[in-house]
Amino acid sequence: MRNYKKSGVTSSWSCLIKADAFTGLRKVTFNGNGYVEKASLIIIIHPGGSFTTNDESEGATVSKFGTGHYQVAGVLGYNADGTWGVHGKLSVPRDSNGNELVYVEDKVLPDGAIDIKIIYRQNTHMPARLQNRRIKFVEEQTFFADDEPCDLPAGTRLDVRVQMPADSVWNLGQGGGG
Repeated sequence: MRNYKKSGVTSSWSCLIKADAFTGLRKVTFNGNGYVEKASLIIIIHPGGSFTTNDESEGATVSKFGTGHYQVAGVLGYNADGTWGVHGKLSVPRDSNGNELVYVEDKVLPDGAIDIKIIYRQNTHMPARLQNRRIKFVEEQTFFADDEPCDLPAGTRLDVRVQMPADSVWNLGQGGGG
């Protein structure tokens, strides 16, 4: 990826990301907040409960059980390599000030599935004009209450980095399966 920069009478291209010639850009992704992250084993959960997998997470599924309640199955919990940081298992949607729009309550179940609950976050520490006030019912002008279950906000997504089992489609294709 290159960036064009013009200053005065000169102009130049600068390299923002140098892709490894072997892996190319297939190994990085832009998260829902626009930041570049390692892309392996990503599942993207969309507001309505639909989901997208990449090559390495093929075979994983997402079920929606109710308002803001999702479950990722066919995985062995979160990826543990630390590439996204110590607690970097999720990329949570943020507003233009960098505040998270929702809380995420998550738990890895005994079978490796991940139970995810989305909770509304108003960000009351911000000035009133900058708080996250999301309409729940348009007809009644009802707003979500802080700490209330909610779906992901429209136009956002939740990126989940998972660990796939040895017998996943990707691992078998790479010779890593049993």
